[in-house]
Amino acid sequence: MKSSTGKKRSRKAVAADEIMTFDRFYEIAEENVITDLLDGKIFREPSATPDHGFIIIWLRSALFTFVEKFDLGKVLGATVAVRLTKYQGVEPDVFFISKPRLSIIGELYVDGPPDLCVEVLSESSRERDRGRKFVLYAEHGVREYWIIDPLRNTVEFYENHEGELMEIKPDARGRLRSKILPGFWLKPEWLTSHPLPPVLKTLHAILGAEYCLT
Repeated sequence: MKSSTGKKRSRKAVAADEIMTFDRFYEIAEENVITDLLDGKIFREPSATPDHGFIIIWLRSALFTFVEKFDLGKVLGATVAVRLTKYQGVEPDVFFISKPRLSIIGELYVDGPPDLCVEVLSESSRERDRGRKFVLYAEHGVREYWIIDPLRNTVEFYENHEGELMEIKPDARGRLRSKILPGFWLKPEWLTSHPLPPVLKTLHAILGAEYCLT
């Protein structure tokens, strides 16, 4: 997690039973280490494997290009902190904030739920991403949640219905369509293939030949 000045913040000892506020969490969290604050407790994520990192970069690139093309808002990624409540803070692998809500992006962190959160699961994060974070995203109004599990080769999209995340089923052609990014869809096999398909080729498939990406 980076501060606005780019300076590295020092890691300080935390008592095992300490219930931490978001402000305290932000103050002591290490730069460039993905960290969540769940119910006042810190969870640090080990360094990603190359395959895990490739998927995150691929998704971020595809979403960034699509969102920029249609001026829909902003795409951010891991190590940018999101404050949900006094005792809840998350750092989604990739997330999107729609244009009407850009005011929640502060100088230091994002103060409020993104419209879309994407988590790429690892063995160490699977329980949190499918458990407590799933519940928090639903309760705090994240409109869409994507879960990518490279170890089990699964891709799931969920949309928020009155505080409950409901799975979005693939269409007749096997495509998962976003409900908050009109026109954006993915084939699950793109994210489970080795190597991943070229981002620009994928975006041309999504947008159609009539769109120019330059």
